[in-house]
Amino acid sequence: MDSTEHAHLLDRRNRLTVHRVLIVSALGGLALLLAGPFALAIAGVRIPRGLGFRLVMLWLVACSALWWAWADRWGARTLGRRGRWIRVLVGVAAAALVGPAVHMLIMGRMFSLVAWPIWTTAVVQVWHMLLGLGVPVAVVLSLVLSCAKLLTRRQAAPPQMPAVPDRGLTRRDLLAGAVVHLPLAVVAGTAVISSRRLGRFVVNCYDLPAPWLPPRLRGLTITHVSDLHVGRLYRPAFLPRLVDEVNRLDSDIVAWTGDLVDVSNDMLPPVLAALRQIRPRHGAFLCIGNHDLIDDGDIFARAVRSDGHALLVDERRRLEIDGECISIVGLGWSRSEHGAALRPGHAEHARAALAGFDPRRDGPCIALAHHPHAFDVLAPAGASLTLSGHTHGGQIMWAPPAADGRARAERDRGLGALLFRYLRGFYERDGATLFVNSGVGNWFPLRLNAPAEVVRIRLV
Repeated sequence: MDSTEHAHLLDRRNRLTVHRVLIVSALGGLALLLAGPFALAIAGVRIPRGLGFRLVMLWLVACSALWWAWADRWGARTLGRRGRWIRVLVGVAAAALVGPAVHMLIMGRMFSLVAWPIWTTAVVQVWHMLLGLGVPVAVVLSLVLSCAKLLTRRQAAPPQMPAVPDRGLTRRDLLAGAVVHLPLAVVAGTAVISSRRLGRFVVNCYDLPAPWLPPRLRGLTITHVSDLHVGRLYRPAFLPRLVDEVNRLDSDIVAWTGDLVDVSNDMLPPVLAALRQIRPRHGAFLCIGNHDLIDDGDIFARAVRSDGHALLVDERRRLEIDGECISIVGLGWSRSEHGAALRPGHAEHARAALAGFDPRRDGPCIALAHHPHAFDVLAPAGASLTLSGHTHGGQIMWAPPAADGRARAERDRGLGALLFRYLRGFYERDGATLFVNSGVGNWFPLRLNAPAEVVRIRLV
């Protein structure tokens, strides 16, 4: 071996050593990020909001760094000097994708990315979600395989650095490269697909039998809108078409079931301007969603109410139409049926909202609850119709929804089914009805067999 080749091998050995140090450091960081908050939660310590956000951002940055170390290590081992420009491009791409997370880690808050082109926002979001979930799985698999090799190794051999192969890439090299660079391909494909569909929605009209409704009110129409998520993906520029479609439906009541903004109250001015342009005959009512609370829920609620809109958080409004009464109820946000003292569940929210409710005096009850699981407590409590959202129709489903809006077991299968009992469309229980709206906007850039929608329900 001549001196030039020997120096080249030593250079490769040093680079791979650096990669190993980066990988071990990232693994240690991921372990600490997992163990720290978990230990605090077990000890009953509540993590401050700002600290929790920074831990999430640090987690995403660590996952991106670990991915880059793997990808660059593959390039150093397989491509050598021939692939240095590929490695540089991969490094630049990783730095650009992780940049927003680094910025939010430093600032301690999420920003809307609304000034960015939609495709770049989609790429950044999918990148971090993919690596934030996929890297830990890859870490576990790597550790399992490494342990298996140690157990099956019969004799230790000093590590040797192979010479740069002259034979080109093998199928094993290509497979390993495809796997390690798969996230880049996924985010590129998602950006192309999602950028063509974001902002679009369908209008669905349904007739719902309502024997509980006074005969004089038969034919009452409700336009149901949910999950605008105005911000990163559903931009303020999309709102005029939504306003036109809602007004074209010319309904008696308009119901908004949460998540008006995505992650920032900076998006409230265009949202409130759009709400002021809606013209229902008998009123528009809103409940709050989980994304409305991400920035500052108190500021969100004050801004909406001070602008003159009926935001109902554990409240009830009595509405008189043609001499008959109906009650509109709005629930606060919760993920579970029963909560803790500081975080009430659906049952506690429903109890507060329906306190003193008498159907003989107040008429039938129509409830707005962002989370559809609230239906399980609202139906027995006397809500004849519950309108919800939150699920985005399951987001990624194996089959499109039924044409009549009814839930179908054979169609309602997909990722959303792992999280929700009620995914999309109509459900019935105890003589009451739930409708789950697939939403207009998105927090995640890709929908599959879960089209965005605006819905008009006519009570017959």
